[in-house]
Parts: sequence; structure tokens; C-alpha cells
Amino acid sequence: MRMNGTKVRWAVVGSGGIGKRTVGDLRLCDNAEVVAIGSRSRASADAFAQEHQLPLAFDDHAQLCASPDIDAVYIGTPHATHFALASQALRAGKHVLCEKPLTMTADEARELGRIAAAHHVFLMEAMWMKFSPAMQKAVELVAQGAIGEPRFLQAGLGYPVPPDGPKRFWDAALGGGALYDMGVYTITLAQMFLGELAEISVTGCMRPDGVDLEEAITLRYAGGALAQLATSITCLVPPRGWLGGSRGAIDFQQPLFSPGGLTVTTGRPPAPPEVQELKFAREGAGYVPMFRAVNVAILAGATEHPLHPVSATAAVLDIMQRIQAALARERDAIAA
Repeated sequence: MRMNGTKVRWAVVGSGGIGKRTVGDLRLCDNAEVVAIGSRSRASADAFAQEHQLPLAFDDHAQLCASPDIDAVYIGTPHATHFALASQALRAGKHVLCEKPLTMTADEARELGRIAAAHHVFLMEAMWMKFSPAMQKAVELVAQGAIGEPRFLQAGLGYPVPPDGPKRFWDAALGGGALYDMGVYTITLAQMFLGELAEISVTGCMRPDGVDLEEAITLRYAGGALAQLATSITCLVPPRGWLGGSRGAIDFQQPLFSPGGLTVTTGRPPAPPEVQELKFAREGAGYVPMFRAVNVAILAGATEHPLHPVSATAAVLDIMQRIQAALARERDAIAA
């Protein structure tokens, strides 16, 4: 549905830290206006609205979705709540941008895509990494053949989460674990550059309740390329990675989900390599390029964004489901 006006009016769903960063970065976009907060608690909603000077506050998601003063919602709640909240908003005619992972299963993501298309509204997982200037430059360099054929990618992301840390990490009912919170970035990165997936192998540690603590993942692609990925909620895995090609390599500087720069190395031994350092300024907390692009797409009447369509989200979720199943089999085999 093509919108009138030059700004998208946003409601933020979830009054935690993600919601606060969202408000700040949306306000840095000329094509956005933040007008509302949605929370499970009236007190939390009112406090958030007062702190961020928002005119509307809701403790009922149905009422938020029914508001004529809201065009789009940003969902920043725990993973397992995403499908229900997003589907309700889409059916009410609201555009939806949702924290990763979009849903807990690939089938749920595809269903949301069908709902969005049927109601002529926009839907996207908030994979801000893809929209960062550094990552966009990396995509451009690979497309230009700067490092030759991409053949090998390594990436990691993890940190020790204390037992009394955010429940989304430790509660299986909320989608807890390392894979869905952090591994989604490394898998998405591999999918961006390496083509059609052929094989998955993984080893790691999963608790009896299904919460995965860490994993080492190898993805083999149809063209022979490989990705080695690591994530954890029990130890520090530096948030960075690199992509090796037949003529050079790209090193993604920290943090992987919003790189501050790239190191591009080209050449063949024994000749000395040519090294290029590229730096990129960060806008706000790093969400701004994604928000700006999503606003443009919504105002143009698009139902998804070509940089991160629902099909790409569903493909990553399918991989994560297969990894989870493999970890569960490994856990059960050890227990037996």
C-alpha cells in the first residue's frame, strides 16, 4: 500500500534496551517519526513514553494495532513472541520491522510473508548488519571481483551471559540460547556470500531444556565454499569475521553486526600483498541506515526490501532449525 506523506509514523513494541536504541536511531531519520510505545505493563509504557516524549502509550497490543495514528511497528520483544505480535500487526494493516530472529521457524517466517503480501504491508527482519555501510561496501567489492571467487568464511560472535542476565538467553520458552540470539548473524553473513547451501555439520553443547550454550558450525556450499562459525553464551567469541577469495580477502572489523571498517588484502605470494583499510562512520547506534532504507521502501509501497527479503530470513531459520536438531541428537547420544 503506497502511503501519503513523507514520514512513517512508528510505534516501538518493547520498552527495554532495544526499544530505547530504536527510538534514538529512528529520530535520526528524516523520513520517520516515533509516536508510540507498546509494553506489557501500563507503568512501563507510561514511563517510556514520558522519558522519550512520545504522545501515545499502550499496554494492549490490539489497541496499538488499531490506532489510526500508527503506520508501522518495530518489534523488540523476546524471540518467541515475534510471530504472534507481528501477525496481529500485519493483519491490522501495519508495516512490521522485527528484531532478529523474525520468528522461531522458517514456516512461521513464510507465513508472515504471506500475511504481509495479502494485506499489502511491509515486513522485514531487522538484520541491520546487511545495511551497514561497511557490509554494503563488502558486497560491492565481492560483486566487482576484488577478492576473486569467495571460498572460505570464518565468523564468530558470543559473550558470557551471567545466569541472572536477560531471560531471553536462558529461558527455552523465550527462544533462549546462543544460536537464535547471536548465531543468526554469522549464518546470515555466510548466506550473503557463499551461494547455495549443501551440507551442515555442528558440534556444541545443549542443555536438557533445549537452550544451546555454544556451537561450532561448518557449512559446505554447493560450489565447494566453506564457512566455519562459532557462537556462545558462556565465553567471549570476538565479534568479527573474514571472507577469503581466490584473489584476496576481506576482514570485517568489530563488531560484526555493525562493522566500523574493512581490511581488504589482495595479491599472490611471493609478491607483497596490497592492503587497503576502509573506515566507516556509524550513525547513532548503527540502526540508522536500515531504518532509513525501510522507510523509503514503506513510503514507496513495497512489501519487503530487496537487501533482506523474507525468503532470505526463512533460509537462515531453516539452517538454524537443522543445527538445533543436530545439537539435540548430539546431546541425547551423549546422555545415552
